[in-house]
Amino acid sequence: MKRIFLFTTLFLSFFVAQGTFAAEPEFPPPPERVSADATNRQNFSIHVSNGDWNGADPKEIETLLNAIAAEMLSHFPERQLAPIEVFPTEHRPVVLYQKGPANQYQVYLAAKGSHWGEYIYEFSHELFHILANYEYHALHGGAQHQWFEEMMCEAASLYNLKRMSLAWKTSDLRTAWASYAPTLDKFTQRALNELHRQLPENTSLTQWFHENESALLSNPYMRVKNEMVAMLFLPLLEQNRDWSAVGFLNPPINQRAMRFYDYLAGWYRNTPAANRNFVVQAMTLFEFQIPVTPTHASLTPQHQTETAAPFNAILDADTSAREAGVAGSTRR
Repeated sequence: MKRIFLFTTLFLSFFVAQGTFAAEPEFPPPPERVSADATNRQNFSIHVSNGDWNGADPKEIETLLNAIAAEMLSHFPERQLAPIEVFPTEHRPVVLYQKGPANQYQVYLAAKGSHWGEYIYEFSHELFHILANYEYHALHGGAQHQWFEEMMCEAASLYNLKRMSLAWKTSDLRTAWASYAPTLDKFTQRALNELHRQLPENTSLTQWFHENESALLSNPYMRVKNEMVAMLFLPLLEQNRDWSAVGFLNPPINQRAMRFYDYLAGWYRNTPAANRNFVVQAMTLFEFQIPVTPTHASLTPQHQTETAAPFNAILDADTSAREAGVAGSTRR
């Protein structure tokens, strides 16, 4: 309950209601613009560009995206980010590999108008790509196991939909604010309860992965498959305050020849010991053993033949696109 209270407080700090209305709008009028300091990240800011947002005020969108960023960055306490510029698009959401003239990330969102749940869904996905150092994919023409990152981005979208939906329902908002709560809750519940998001009956994730690995490698943007795994990954995000390990998922080396186990083992090795529990839990989902590794080992192809240690022993020890971009979420 303490965590819910803290998030609700954060939510309210971004959405300050002022004035009165003669009638209830679908969404309240634009609140005060949130400064970059609201996320406690030096030089970090989000700017929503003018364009065809189908009537939505860019400042209003900007405020919502700042609230999303503040929640996500709270899980990355040491992370510093360059500014983010957000543009509307008629295509699917994407964060470009190419940075802007001021070295800002360039994010395109397909959400339009007052479909605020879609803004939450899409921006959470693209911001998670940024936090996972997606740009290292471009160094080697793509990532062998990029589907895994896409899946985690989907899980982050679900996480923020749940957080925002709960805050919207439980916060002491004015009637005009509260009027959108049922719509957001319906959008969230639909995303969480689609039938394709459930493992087939009498099938483990390990079995499912063996049957689907080739398809995932050939196309990392298979939404139905990624969304199913994301539902299993969502509790990992919900149960961990520290997501810093995500920043070590994509080191600037060629990973295209690696098996999936080696990819995750490399992530484990390159993550500082204090943050490895997140990786341990991710590997456990796939019933992988945790590799024995020197304290300062780095990921190399030679690790493909390394012998893994018994899982329980390691667990006990750990316990004391688009053309120029990364394809994003596709839900509309």
